[in-house]
Amino acid sequence: MKKPPAVGPYGAHIDLILREDQVTISRITSGFRFAVELRSAARLMVHKARAVAEEESDQLRAFVTAAVILAYSYLEATLNEFILRNATSNESPLSEAEKAIIDFIASEDLRPRDRTITLQLFNMMLRILQKPQLAESEEPYQAANAVRLLRNRLVHPQPGWVTTFSDDPSEDLSQQQKVVKQLRKYLDLDRSSTYPRDILTSKCAGWAVRSCESFFQEFVKRSGVDPGFITDERSYKS
Repeated sequence: MKKPPAVGPYGAHIDLILREDQVTISRITSGFRFAVELRSAARLMVHKARAVAEEESDQLRAFVTAAVILAYSYLEATLNEFILRNATSNESPLSEAEKAIIDFIASEDLRPRDRTITLQLFNMMLRILQKPQLAESEEPYQAANAVRLLRNRLVHPQPGWVTTFSDDPSEDLSQQQKVVKQLRKYLDLDRSSTYPRDILTSKCAGWAVRSCESFFQEFVKRSGVDPGFITDERSYKS
């Protein structure tokens, strides 16, 4: 008999055919998810960024860009997996009414479209569960949102010009670009900082991954619901 394929890490539904003298597998349906893999990939990019010398700017920028994009993709994946597990799974601890509401929102056609972002959808889940939301003006929401803004800039890049040196000591070069102002407190940027030179650093890569992990950990803590994958280990350290 042909050996059945290996079952994936998220379990499977197996259909069996029962005969008098044997049992055979007729179909295996396996689940697939990406949150854990994306988190691992983001962490790997941080290690790669730290391993290259600063003068190897092409490699460094590639690893940092990947870390930022993967970090926020991880956060998006956690939301979708939370919805899948708690809206459709038999293991969900939610009531049928709560599951129905989450499933309703999960439909692409029914998600709010008035500029609602992934982070706000997390808060929507908390409202459904009647749990305290993450304040948009406080951490860890603000840091995760800063990652989102940088991710958007990297995914939808626009060329431009920026003054990176001035012999006038009173000139504040960091005021030229909005992204520098947004990330100043997270990356300890000074008056001479500009994007991308002083933003796409190994420090930025570690901060992005840590910020997205911290956001999701706080969401899990407030929701009181098991998302179905590892979240209790410490967030990534810079």
